Amino acid sequence: MRPLLALALALALALRVELAIAQPSPLLEARAENRFPDGVLFSLRLERGMAVQEARLHYRLGPRAILGVVAPELPSSTPREVSYLLGWPKTYLPPGLAITFWWEVVDPQGRTFSTEPQTFTYTDPRFPFHVLEEGKFRLYWYDDEGNARLLLRVATETLQEMEALLGVEVPFPIQVWVYADTEDMRKALVPRSESFERQVITAGQKVADDTVLVAGSRSLDTLRHELAHIVTAVAGEGPFGGLPAWLDEGTAVYAQKSPGAFQRAFQRAVAQDALLPLPSLSSYPGDPKLVNLFYGQSWALVSYLIETYGRERFAQLFATFKAGATTDDALRRVYGLGVYELENQWRASLGLPPVVVPSPTAAPGESTTNRALPKGERTPWPLVGVGASVGALVLVAAYLLGRRLRAG
Repeated sequence: MRPLLALALALALALRVELAIAQPSPLLEARAENRFPDGVLFSLRLERGMAVQEARLHYRLGPRAILGVVAPELPSSTPREVSYLLGWPKTYLPPGLAITFWWEVVDPQGRTFSTEPQTFTYTDPRFPFHVLEEGKFRLYWYDDEGNARLLLRVATETLQEMEALLGVEVPFPIQVWVYADTEDMRKALVPRSESFERQVITAGQKVADDTVLVAGSRSLDTLRHELAHIVTAVAGEGPFGGLPAWLDEGTAVYAQKSPGAFQRAFQRAVAQDALLPLPSLSSYPGDPKLVNLFYGQSWALVSYLIETYGRERFAQLFATFKAGATTDDALRRVYGLGVYELENQWRASLGLPPVVVPSPTAAPGESTTNRALPKGERTPWPLVGVGASVGALVLVAAYLLGRRLRAG
């Protein structure tokens, strides 16, 4: 009898589960409302009288399918509607972002109800954008179709050139949003403080893995620069970290047709033997006066690597970073040179004296950068730590980019 009893219990349990699944859902309607520039308001309407213990909004953002979940505060134990504004200041949403979302609700009995996933595309509704498409690109414009077509051609050429240089293929579509001017574009960027807005004019920015914003339909080099960042991220950013700033920005300037003011700042620094130490270029400088030199020196070093060792090894350098190597380790694997050895080799090619390499045998607590140096030698700057938050790094990068574009 025991086997029969067990079978009967199993059948009863299965029937009970089936009935639980088949019961009508008390979730009536899930909606998404564009609240640009503040974000997207997600809401869920509930059946009248339904008691709710918890409501959770699940969402997936962008081509890398970044997952998120939030549990909004419930207005009462029997709410008619639950809502959540996804946006600034907690999350920056770029124009064109596709957001897949669904709701999950738990009642006091522990039963869970879910809505079907939906996709909502966040856009900038202020202007009558039109769309041009070619290859991987969707280019949004509203000002001048002739210039928009020129930008689309430049985007296609730049992508092909950078994919060939770095030996990768961008595996997702790319969006380019073209604004008539910087004032039109300002609200589509990450919000800044008033003091930042007074000091900085941003002419273009990569705002997501697959999205670039540019201001002015003739911003050709700005577009080249920002598209290069999309390719460098695919080629060199992995689960263990990203690229040193000099390699990322130097490659982006290399994609431009002209390095402009960056090259002039670099040439002045060479003439005065005032280059920034290579270890310090792993992150962005904090002094706005050094921005042009930072970009110019990064561009010159990238150019040196490509011209001296070839494109194949340059692409290998990105792949080595993507695999998780540190800067010194990646350089040694690809070029057989550590950071200081590369710096001194490059300085020699410029006719400059070597920097002093810190002693690996210094006693604990002993400074290797404040000791007396022979005439003509330089003390390398300390490597800036990488403990800053991602958000802070994004703000610094955007700030420097704005200064760069205003100056160049």
